Amino acid sequence: MSLKRKFLLQNMLLALGLLLVAGVSLWRLRALREEVAASRYAYTELKTAETTLVHIARAQGLLAAPDANRPELVQNLRDAVDGLNDFIRPDKAYVNDPAAAKAYESLVRYGERGRQRLTMVLRAVEADKPIPSGTPDHHALVAAADGALWDVDAMVRGCTTYIRDKQDEASSRLNTESILLAGLSAAAVVAALLITASQYRSVVVPLQRLRRGVRSVAAAKFSERLDPAGPAEFAELATEFNRMAEELDDFYRRLEEKVRSTSQELVRSERLASVGFLAAGVAHEINNPLNVITGYAELTMKRLRALDGDPAADDAAKSLQIIRDEAFRCKQTTEKLLSLARGGSDAREPLSLAEVAQEVALMTRGLKNYRDREVKLNFDDAASLRVVANPGEMKQVLLNLTINALQAVPPGTGQVRIEGRRKADWVEVTVSDNGRGIPPESLKHVFEPFFTDKRGASEPGTGLGLSITHAIVESHGGRICAESGGVGLGSRFTVMLPAGNGEHDDGGGGNGGPNGPGPTANSRPPLQREPMG
Repeated sequence: MSLKRKFLLQNMLLALGLLLVAGVSLWRLRALREEVAASRYAYTELKTAETTLVHIARAQGLLAAPDANRPELVQNLRDAVDGLNDFIRPDKAYVNDPAAAKAYESLVRYGERGRQRLTMVLRAVEADKPIPSGTPDHHALVAAADGALWDVDAMVRGCTTYIRDKQDEASSRLNTESILLAGLSAAAVVAALLITASQYRSVVVPLQRLRRGVRSVAAAKFSERLDPAGPAEFAELATEFNRMAEELDDFYRRLEEKVRSTSQELVRSERLASVGFLAAGVAHEINNPLNVITGYAELTMKRLRALDGDPAADDAAKSLQIIRDEAFRCKQTTEKLLSLARGGSDAREPLSLAEVAQEVALMTRGLKNYRDREVKLNFDDAASLRVVANPGEMKQVLLNLTINALQAVPPGTGQVRIEGRRKADWVEVTVSDNGRGIPPESLKHVFEPFFTDKRGASEPGTGLGLSITHAIVESHGGRICAESGGVGLGSRFTVMLPAGNGEHDDGGGGNGGPNGPGPTANSRPPLQREPMG
């Protein structure tokens, strides 16, 4: 049962219990009120009977000399008759009470008999006929007044008895009602305590369990899970909490992986910078003697060529040609080292990477060693692939990646794809091939200086091309990464650079124009990678 329905049912039961207590209390109070009303009417009748009794007693005293006290005697007799008429009137409210009606019946008989006697006395007194004392008529009137007095006295005693019985009955009923109401109230209190305890277990206990789970997550213990027990709402909340913990655990693991990857990149960048600083000095020192060697080699070759027909001179010229060519190769290597140390030029301008890729594709088609291998281009709108960069360096980056891919694919069936797309504030260019791939143990070292897996190949590398490419991309505030499914499954290199804002860019390294700031040099492109096709 859900917590909402449980609370609703419990509160409805508690409300019904309170309504029951209130209903019983009002019902019993109404009965007590009727008892009190009956007693009040009986008390009123008692007062009437007592007043009538007083008037009869006065009339009885005045009958000792009726002729002398006739006016006062008549008034007392009339008051007594009126009191009896009021007492025996049939429209009394308390007559609705069966007990009161039964008592009233006996008292009415006394009242009617007393009224008859007093009426007879009143008629005799009102008839202006003398009533001498001691005569039979006088004795008859006195006897009638005495009888009426005893009748009214019986009425008074009957009212007193009825009121006393009602009081005793009300007291007994009050005790019973008090016990009943006390029991109902105690039952309501117990029910309220049980409902409170049930709601406490339904709410506070799951909340405490949830609090412990939150504390474990705050302590980076993402592997702990909550038991989805209890009411439906808390079970659902525990399920959502477990899902959040799983997502946080996955995010934490991915974050650790990103930190580890970034740390490796920093180490590689520091190593590259150190090697570049050292290589700059070495290359500068080597360039000077290489210039001297190539100069003297060319001068000597000119002199030897002037000696036509001398076989020894021709052999010497060929040797000098080899010396000069190898010296130029050494010079090219030192120039690469110098470009690695310089870290790129600051002369940057808005350009389209799609146009740069087209130029690189045209250049590679003219290389005779790679004419039997296909280069395909697939770009979005060229306007959306604009960046702020050094044109020569961008051409060098794509040329290095494309030539490496052409060297990795087999003749005839080899295929290299250069693709570009816009992703939010970044421009992404990928160079992929279906060649020999990169072993997993070599993949993490591809951007390190002097590292190459083409030792002994027909076209061995120096291990500087990808290092220089990495340095150029990093200097432009971008990022480059290498992916491969393994040996024989091809490879893919992805370059991400901050997108430019077209003609409004000011060459500030991708910081954007007046339309809003673009990605800064310190920002990093997203790390998500699509799986290799």
